[in-house]
Order: sequence, then C-alpha cells, then structure tokens
Amino acid sequence: MNYNLFEFFSSLEDPRRGQGQRHHLSNIITIVIMAILTGEQGFRGFSRFAKSNAEELNAVLKMKHGIPGYNTIRSALISIEEDTLVKAFIKWTQNYLPEITDDEFVALDGKAIKVTTTGGNTSQQNFVSVVNAFGHKSGIVYGMQPFENGKSGEGQALRDLVEKLGIKNVVFTLDA
Repeated sequence: MNYNLFEFFSSLEDPRRGQGQRHHLSNIITIVIMAILTGEQGFRGFSRFAKSNAEELNAVLKMKHGIPGYNTIRSALISIEEDTLVKAFIKWTQNYLPEITDDEFVALDGKAIKVTTTGGNTSQQNFVSVVNAFGHKSGIVYGMQPFENGKSGEGQALRDLVEKLGIKNVVFTLDA
C-alpha cells in the first residue's frame, strides 16, 4: 500500500490569499515535516533547514521561486486552522487503516503537555492536553484530540474523538 503523505498535503485547502503567493502550501508543509524529523524547532529552525538543504529540496519539490524564507514559512503555518488540519488528516489516514474488528481493544488515554502550563499554582491554571485512541492488537494510533483543561475536560475530549473517528462495536479501555 502506498502511503503518500505528499498527496495529503496537496489536498489541503490553502487559506492564504492567492495574490503574491509564490510557494505551494504542500511544499512548505513538506519542508517543515522534514525539518522537524531532523530535530529543528520553530520558524527559524525550519527556515535554517530549508536554506541548508536548498539544492536537494529544489531538486525534489521543483520549486519555481526557490526555497521559502522565514516569513513565508511563518505566515503559511499561522494561517492553517488546527481543527481543519486534524479533520483532514484523520479523513486521509482512515483510507489506510485496516478495518477495526469487533475483537479489537482501543485504549483511550490523555497526556498533559508540560511546557504549555500557565497560571502556576492558582485556581486559574491551564494547560494543553492531548487524548488519543490506540488499537491494542493493530498497534495503530487511530487519532488524537487536543484540548485545554481550562475550557473542557478529558472526558469530553475523548467522547469527541471517538465520535470523530466513528469507532463502534469495540471494547474501550481507559486508565484512571
């Protein structure tokens, strides 16, 4: 089976205005993913990666206007709606997932992302968390759902994730 991630990137609707647009969103996202895989972080790191690998990236991605710079990468990534990207990614991955059988066990779990904490030790403390659905037998993460504890709870995020994924007739496991 051919898991063409670039096909997914190309299918995304570009939210940037068309005037003056010199780089395809799919190329920018591809560069960012490659930069992350090499350990780069942040807009400057992504830009540094692009400049360092300009020759190879141009050969593979065939970019008419060369490598996107810091401002282009930043504005493209800021313009992407997180929910839209997550929904599109889940839809794309479902084309490649094996059918979930009735004897599958799906683990639902949540994790807080430590560096996103605000509010310290006050009653207004807030942090970003992620819940996910993982197949015990298949070894596949079926999906993830971010949420902020100040706005909603883990239980609601898990219900939203299960509904979004359309998983039915399986045994769900949870930890306390």
